Amino acid sequence: MKRVIAVVAVAICLLLGGAGFAVSKLGEQFGDQFGDVALSAPLTGGVYYTQIDNGCVVRDDADPDMPYRYELTAYAEDGSQTTTVFHTSRELRDGAYLRLDAAFLRGMISWEEVQTDELPAAVLDRLQ
Repeated sequence: MKRVIAVVAVAICLLLGGAGFAVSKLGEQFGDQFGDVALSAPLTGGVYYTQIDNGCVVRDDADPDMPYRYELTAYAEDGSQTTTVFHTSRELRDGAYLRLDAAFLRGMISWEEVQTDELPAAVLDRLQ
């Protein structure tokens, strides 16, 4: 009986350790880059919106392929606020609105520029 309990305990530890390792490697396996922008964001999935402010861009030469670092406030479709950080290969158009698509655990997976009339009302209120 003790042997069975010990085997089950070891199996559980191995499963939990393997799951933790797999989650930590998801970003590396799938990549955090989409086009010319490397994105990170909340671990929850969903759609977020932000407005580019080139006053918030910092030149970071640690990664020569993505030297521009943005740290901006982003809003979910319901208007809830979060902070997102992403790197780009070039400065983005100041004042542009971006739609950021996030996947659970992977973070941001895509982005696109949108027009003012495409923003949800709750987001538009927060951005203006």
